[in-house]
Amino acid sequence: MTSGAPREEELDYSYMQRVKVYRLNENGQWDDKGTGHVSVEYMEQSDAAGLVVISEEDTSTLLIHRISREEIYQRQGADTIISWLDPEIGTDIALSFQEAVGCNYIWEQIQGVQSQSSRKGSSLRRVDEFDMSESKGEDECFQDSERNRAVDLPAPEMGNLPEIVKMLEVTSPFARDKVASCLMKKGYIRKLLDLFRTCEDLEDAEGLIMTYKIVRGMIMLNVGDIFDTLFQEDHVMDMVGALEYDPELPSKQNHRSWLRDVVVFKEVVPITDPAIVAKIHQTYRIGYLKDVILARVLDDGSFQTLSSLMLFNNVEVVLALQNDPSFFKELFNRLRSLEPSQTDWRDLIAFIQELCVLAKHFQAVHRAQLFTALIRNGLFNVLTVAVHAPDSATRLRCSDILLAGLQHDPSTLRNFLNHQPNHELFTSLVEGLLKPDEDGVQEQFLEILRMLLDPESMDQSVDKNMFLEVFYEEYIDQLVGALAQCLVPKQAPDGKQSTPTSATTLGLIIELLCYCVKHHSYRIKYYVLRNNVVEKVLKLTQRSEKFLVIAAVRFLRTCIGLKDEFYHRYLTKNNLFEPVITAFLTNGNRYNLLNSCVLELVEFIRRENIKSLIGHLVENFGDKFEKVDYVETFYQLKIRYEQQQDRSAAVGSTAGEVGPGSNRIGVTAGPAAGPGPLGVDMQVRRRGRDARSVDKDEEDYFSTEDDDDDDQGRGSGSRLGCLSGLVDYGEEEEE
Repeated sequence: MTSGAPREEELDYSYMQRVKVYRLNENGQWDDKGTGHVSVEYMEQSDAAGLVVISEEDTSTLLIHRISREEIYQRQGADTIISWLDPEIGTDIALSFQEAVGCNYIWEQIQGVQSQSSRKGSSLRRVDEFDMSESKGEDECFQDSERNRAVDLPAPEMGNLPEIVKMLEVTSPFARDKVASCLMKKGYIRKLLDLFRTCEDLEDAEGLIMTYKIVRGMIMLNVGDIFDTLFQEDHVMDMVGALEYDPELPSKQNHRSWLRDVVVFKEVVPITDPAIVAKIHQTYRIGYLKDVILARVLDDGSFQTLSSLMLFNNVEVVLALQNDPSFFKELFNRLRSLEPSQTDWRDLIAFIQELCVLAKHFQAVHRAQLFTALIRNGLFNVLTVAVHAPDSATRLRCSDILLAGLQHDPSTLRNFLNHQPNHELFTSLVEGLLKPDEDGVQEQFLEILRMLLDPESMDQSVDKNMFLEVFYEEYIDQLVGALAQCLVPKQAPDGKQSTPTSATTLGLIIELLCYCVKHHSYRIKYYVLRNNVVEKVLKLTQRSEKFLVIAAVRFLRTCIGLKDEFYHRYLTKNNLFEPVITAFLTNGNRYNLLNSCVLELVEFIRRENIKSLIGHLVENFGDKFEKVDYVETFYQLKIRYEQQQDRSAAVGSTAGEVGPGSNRIGVTAGPAAGPGPLGVDMQVRRRGRDARSVDKDEEDYFSTEDDDDDDQGRGSGSRLGCLSGLVDYGEEEEE
């Protein structure tokens, strides 16, 4: 080790060469790290030869690099530059020499080191990497990883605390295991924690700061054995105490008093195994360290390791409780014996919720075993009561438990709902969706109903039909009935005035109806047509809340998106586009979400060429669309409508020429081909179309229709077969 004398007196510049140190940055530019003198030195800790650059301004260390045995060094710049890609830091380093002679000298020394074994005991000057790098960070001092360094920590004594701090702070990633091995020597960590107690008793502020840095450095090593030692029952409070003296905070923290006096461990059901209780305490302390004490300083690796320790502890605890034959029985017996208004009952529900949250991280086998044990002991019967709890926090926990069960296996809850007397839990879920709540319970119930109604997760057709029948026969009327109260209070039969449904509830109902329209095909379709559901939903366009108007448009778009002619005829027959178009025009030229939703709806109808809806929109709202000139959506819709009219006129006129007394064989040479009413009319129409700019959509439309005509006319090679292909009998019969 070097002495503490000033470096100016120690260093002899006669054998050093003047260089500039460069490092390649992320943008591909060379950063100048400073000017100094370079030499090849023997580094004691690495037991190897290396390049050392000392700044000529303040004698600080600019570079420490252990010479590699690999061929990574290159000569450049007229033999005055030596560069290499440092494999340890993944960055290009370059030394630019003032004189070519100095570059040659260092190059020869590098080659000599590469050709020989370790030069310990040679004439190279010895340096201490720790001492030379104490004033520089990683960006300014490029140290080698020192994989072969023989690490030996000083004895855990008061006088050695500064040196221990220095070694822990500058340890490279490759030396962590060796440092950790030294720390794990018998009693070393315990002695360090005893030094913390001594410093605290003596009120030694400087010593307390150093013990803080030592404990933090041990944690940042991110070694599992060290974590296990620090979190032992006889070590953990001393570790937490040392971390209370963070020099970056304005005052001492009180973590120990919080853990000892404020935090209360509740056993809702007594746990007889002391090892499991100790695991629970340890898990909480790990979380407190991770999320509170060292939240500012933990790196990603240490954070992930601590999170993994918590997960493994939780799995171990839950599996131990699950293997206890009496634990779950006692748990549910207590739930049945208490009232929902009691604090102990709410704590038991919170405990079940925590079990279900932890189960998400389990393997599938262990997760299935846990839910099977809970359901076997009457979980759903308990939740039937919990869903009516007076406090919203308990209802929210109940919804979390139901969601966790649905994510695991939806069939178990569906089977319970199907066979429960009076479908009490099912009724409670629907009523909970309709009941205004500010704590997110409604949204949770919506998600539960959506997962229950998902046909993709219904394996058996019998259960699927039974469950959907219950929903459509008993509950969907309640949802649609709430839409009837969306505008003004109505007089109830008993003389009382009913209040309108809240805006949030209406939005959630529309969400669920949209889901049903997308996934339930014929059941919801016939219900919508029989009960005028679309008309009731579109009453929301009269509400002042824009998100409800958009929800109504979204429901209409969902129905049209199915491209089902039943819906199309129903919409046109009842003129159900009128409230949407009215809301759109009332919105004016404001470019907002409502504007975009209606434009996308119209564009979808035009793009998919839904003829009945195109005709209905243009014929009933064409005059109003002409005023909307800031987009071409309605203009293109009108063009598409005119194309259909032209085609229909051409088909009708051509079909009229082929009567009972006409010459079918010579039909192409008949009046339709020459001057006459049809020929003149078609010429006029063609001129009218040519006057317009024909866009790509129009060309695609004609090419598509021609393909359809070819397919229809392939049945015969005669001219009569070609003519019959022009007549769309299917459309005429529907009309």
